[in-house]
Amino acid sequence: MQETLRGIVLRTVKYGDASLIVDVFTESRGRQSFMTSTTRAKRSVRSVSFWQPLSMVEFSAELRPNAGKLPRPVDVHAYYNYTDLPFSPVKSSLALFLAEFLSAALREEKENPLLFKYVESSLQWLDMVDSPASMANFHVAFLMHLSRFIGIYPNLERPDRFFDLLAGSYCDRQPPHAHFLRDAEARALPTLFRMDYPTMHLFRLSRQERQRILHVLNEYYRLHIPNFPELKSLEVLQELYS
Repeated sequence: MQETLRGIVLRTVKYGDASLIVDVFTESRGRQSFMTSTTRAKRSVRSVSFWQPLSMVEFSAELRPNAGKLPRPVDVHAYYNYTDLPFSPVKSSLALFLAEFLSAALREEKENPLLFKYVESSLQWLDMVDSPASMANFHVAFLMHLSRFIGIYPNLERPDRFFDLLAGSYCDRQPPHAHFLRDAEARALPTLFRMDYPTMHLFRLSRQERQRILHVLNEYYRLHIPNFPELKSLEVLQELYS
């Protein structure tokens, strides 16, 4: 039985000469993989243009457990068309990073409507914002609050001298491993995690500070998500704000 799905494309992998394996984070079924054609015909519902990373698509597919082959989507269309994100060098670089990050972070994600809405609304916000200054901290705010929706939000109560990244909480003694923050960096976390999209322009971060925060966030996710990979786009993002 065909099921109508709405989802955000995470990544595509070429399969053979004329097919793609597409990973989609769907609103109602979590992460799912599909097989689709690479045809570029303008009127084709299977056009490869629908499957660019972070595209927001709606389609029908038959999801059968243990079917032995990937389902093929039909009646594909974009339910949200980006107006600026694909054409802005800054936004498209951010999108490249977010697509790779989400593909790694949501590898085993099941149905999670709140998470889906957070990712969807964040990408639409990024698409519509028109001030470079307003988006400089976007990826930092996005990653901090993403942690809440996937269940790894840090415990920021009772700030102390050390913050144990592995435990996700403060401690008064240096942890017996290398994954921790100390002193000023540790105590800055509660303030930093109050950053959101409307207020992030108020956080005047230097290039070095932003890169340090991004490095710590990336390390935090790698510690809490099994097999979290090295991100190729991280270096590109760091160069963007150099």
